[in-house]
Amino acid sequence: MFDVGGGELLLILLVVILMFGPKKIPEIAQQVGKGIRQFRKAQEDLKQQIRDISAEISVEQHERAPTPPIAPPVITPADQIVAIAPPSRAAPAADVDGQTEQPPQDASQPS
Repeated sequence: MFDVGGGELLLILLVVILMFGPKKIPEIAQQVGKGIRQFRKAQEDLKQQIRDISAEISVEQHERAPTPPIAPPVITPADQIVAIAPPSRAAPAADVDGQTEQPPQDASQPS
């Protein structure tokens, strides 16, 4: 992150000692440590809040999810053939009274 060598670090330490004195340096170090801890705690709290909100949103979206549509019926080739084929004349259909319906006869054919 920072490109600080040994000589530069020694110079920074010397400047700090001259500015604050040897008695104030432990107090300053404690305050800096407390500040860093508070910053990290606030950062973790913020991350936890974001996780909680994200979990709530995903639960709400799951609850609001629309039901899947009903699938249309599957039509097989056999169903298509039955739908296209002409009605069978093999057996006469039964009427409501139980009487069988006779197919109409042509006038040209003698009975």
